[in-house]
Amino acid sequence: MTWLPLLGTLMGAVIALTSALLVEYRRDRREERVERHKAKQEAYARYLAAHAEVRTQLRVLSVASGLTDEDRGYRAFKAYASCYASRYELAVLAPQAVLTPAGNLDGHARDLRDVVIEGATVEAQGGGRMREYLETLKLVQAAMRADLGADSIS
Repeated sequence: MTWLPLLGTLMGAVIALTSALLVEYRRDRREERVERHKAKQEAYARYLAAHAEVRTQLRVLSVASGLTDEDRGYRAFKAYASCYASRYELAVLAPQAVLTPAGNLDGHARDLRDVVIEGATVEAQGGGRMREYLETLKLVQAAMRADLGADSIS
């Protein structure tokens, strides 16, 4: 009979330890999900900001006068170069549902870059390509919002 209190104490300690470990595990998982969600938000924002910047720079370059073909080409390549880092970051964090339209968006951005390098204006000769780019941008944004659990944009 002297073993019953000791056995009860031991069982209580095992239950308390198991409970504490379970609570800690769940807290860690929740914090990890929150941190991953935040990292995705920041990566998506950087990716979209890089594309907004390259789109603006390409539009400006397409109407800039007094640039040599070589200078225009260099500036267009340099403008698009800002998209590389955010694209690689996206490749690490984003699911395939985001990566596929993002890859298409990068292709359309390169097409716009090539239009500018050829000396055409984005609005006139590259208008169709700009529309494709903007439509793909909407698909990328919708995929990102769906991945983050945000409401869709109408």
